[in-house]
Amino acid sequence: MIRLFTTPALILAATMALSACATPYAVSRNAPLDTMRPVIEVPMQDWSIQSVTINVPQSLTVSEANSIKPLADIVWREDPLGDRYAQVEALMTRALSPVMRPREAGATPVIVSLDVTRFHALTERARYTIGGEHEIEFILTVTHAETGEILSGPRPVDLTFAAMGGQKALAEQARGITQAVRITQRLQQWALMEFAQARPDDLVSAQITN
Repeated sequence: MIRLFTTPALILAATMALSACATPYAVSRNAPLDTMRPVIEVPMQDWSIQSVTINVPQSLTVSEANSIKPLADIVWREDPLGDRYAQVEALMTRALSPVMRPREAGATPVIVSLDVTRFHALTERARYTIGGEHEIEFILTVTHAETGEILSGPRPVDLTFAAMGGQKALAEQARGITQAVRITQRLQQWALMEFAQARPDDLVSAQITN
């Protein structure tokens, strides 16, 4: 489990075009992020994120099989063979660290917890042939940092989106757009919509198209 501690940041620039009183959004499988709808009315303008906890349970199954779609919870190949749980945590940490920022005027200190339930990228075989989907799923819970009261969730979030395959994947890779880059941007786009407090210069620039 990785816990990120954040420091106060400047209020968002107006160019982000997101309201400070935005509410959480439901994430539907393969749905464009700009079509999400509010789930719970929460006074997000009062939140000040104290820490973000990313947990990848050891109970999740891992597969190294080079089949089209292994039957496992975690499939990840863009790091050397090793601890896939730690690698998934590290990737999500790198993606969300610059995005999960507190508000200067936040009156309610909160802890944001992400419990991963599925992290399924493509195997080598799928990536260089038919492609598939990046399945990024977790349970989101926001609690009061001092009282432990649950302010939002726990609720499932599904960020599944289309993954490139064959020649498209090779062309993307040649431009430096790896699976890690596309998953990173998907996570950052979600956090931007969910918490409305990212800074535009911190985001990965790769474009995701479904």
